[in-house]
Amino acid sequence: MKVIWQEPYESFSKFINKNGYKSLLIVCDKNTLNVCANKVREAVETNDIKYKIVCFEPDAIADEYSLGRILFEIEQADIFVGIGSGTISDITRYTAYKLKTPFVLFPTAPSMDGFASSVAALTINGLKTTVIASPPEAIFVDMEVIVNSPEILKKAGFGDLMGKITALLDWQLSHIIFDEMLDLEVLQIMKDTYLKTLKSVGKNNFYRNLLEGLITSGIMMSRVNSSRPASGSEHHLSHFWEYHRVKTYHGIKVGLATLYVLRFYQHFLNLDKSEIIERKEYKVNINRWENIIKKAFQWTFENVIKQNERRVRKINNEEFRSQVINRIVEKKEVIDNLIKDAIRVYKELVDSYKKLEMPLNYWEIGLDENLFKMSFLCAPNIRERFTILHLYEFLGLTDEVIQSF
Repeated sequence: MKVIWQEPYESFSKFINKNGYKSLLIVCDKNTLNVCANKVREAVETNDIKYKIVCFEPDAIADEYSLGRILFEIEQADIFVGIGSGTISDITRYTAYKLKTPFVLFPTAPSMDGFASSVAALTINGLKTTVIASPPEAIFVDMEVIVNSPEILKKAGFGDLMGKITALLDWQLSHIIFDEMLDLEVLQIMKDTYLKTLKSVGKNNFYRNLLEGLITSGIMMSRVNSSRPASGSEHHLSHFWEYHRVKTYHGIKVGLATLYVLRFYQHFLNLDKSEIIERKEYKVNINRWENIIKKAFQWTFENVIKQNERRVRKINNEEFRSQVINRIVEKKEVIDNLIKDAIRVYKELVDSYKKLEMPLNYWEIGLDENLFKMSFLCAPNIRERFTILHLYEFLGLTDEVIQSF
């Protein structure tokens, strides 16, 4: 996959001709049509190539309806061209994947990290989920479009990229406790990427670093064939808030969730080994858990319970609890050192959020207190991927941390 930073439209024309594509499906929305898609159309018309444009409303989401619309409107296309960011990118990559058709992207804002990804974030039955998709053949960047994109989208991209701080901690935590496979090279690339962007806030190269970091994130996901390098507990919280129709951009929610997840890691730093050993006797109240799920996932609670019941009941298995507790105690210093290294940037992160005028508190994005507190109990049920929130569910200490917020 290539990323083209110079002369994107001329390079796109050469790419189309070189590969012999004769027909295109251009996917955009009414905003990206004006800022970028029309330039792509001009490049296509100059080369006398057939094309069709499917243009969504700006508030479209990547759901069953949007995917179905592509399938309904497509006639013939050798290649798909996605022009936009999160939603357009996900719609394009997933439909291209299902139809076994190559695609390319023109990002129009540095708003999310899925540009180069091999997965798509879709909303199915009202719940955000991640599915296998295709990475693009190439990404064409018009930096003038990126720099002039709406400020809220740049904030969303920054929040999404900063979410890697906790995503990487969660990945390492799972590796240490459960021996999940960990790619150290990918881990280091992602750390270098978010630090480079964080340190460039307010500087001339910030937007280039931001978009480059978001693209790199997608490439790393493709490398390990998983969203693990980019998505952890902060994304699970964001998905839960999205389920409850909290109306702000995904990356804004991820960025805010990252701050709260870091406080769970800070709490773990302050736990003594003796306190962890005491948790061997803890048992999940299954009835309470089911009642919380029914209340929190009103439309889909039966599926959520079905998908998580075995996992939650296993928490109460004495042998399993003993093995996990012993491993945590054995590796406490190793985990502590990883946390200390990651949270060094906490003050710098908060200062950057203030500089960019990003939310620092849950009520700033329209979350009420009850839903906010419930989200930490429910997030582990979004996906069976071990995170710090799964650890605190296991230890039975989630409520203790929540009360400190």
